[in-house]
Amino acid sequence: MQETGIVRRIDELGRIVVPKEMRKTMRIREGDPLEIYLEKDCLVFKKYSPINSISANAQSVADGIDALIGKACLITDSDKIIYATKSRFKHLIGKSISVEIEKVFQNRKSRIESRSNGGEIIPLYDADDFQYENQIIVPIISNGDCLGSVIIFDDDKFNRLSSNDLKFVELGATFLSKQLI
Repeated sequence: MQETGIVRRIDELGRIVVPKEMRKTMRIREGDPLEIYLEKDCLVFKKYSPINSISANAQSVADGIDALIGKACLITDSDKIIYATKSRFKHLIGKSISVEIEKVFQNRKSRIESRSNGGEIIPLYDADDFQYENQIIVPIISNGDCLGSVIIFDDDKFNRLSSNDLKFVELGATFLSKQLI
């Protein structure tokens, strides 16, 4: 555990203020759920990810989409990539999603892009330098909250992703959202 030297007092209602720098580093925003647990003699606050609670289902959905479409599939929570289907993309697991993907979450709309059609391919994570040609991003929305996304992408310059591909990804995101109710 890293010591910060920051000390906070608990108020009469049992509240404590988490310093802004720590919230920014951990991407904790107002309204985000925090999991609280004890670890030996420490009280630990951890950002809660509902998608992690259904990780087996998320992996199955991603693997199924990959098998149907033949494209790499990622599952994200609201902060990071939690699963990748193709072995060459396993290193992406744990990377923080890009600000551009966070904007897709805010819009709550599916996005299908192809560079060959003049589409704007957005980076998957900060400092992403992979040159994608095609991309579908579908937010996972449950009870009005965007909790993550299902993403497929490739580097194939000749075969664009279709509206059928989008429907498969949307079906996967809908299935996952129903698991979170």
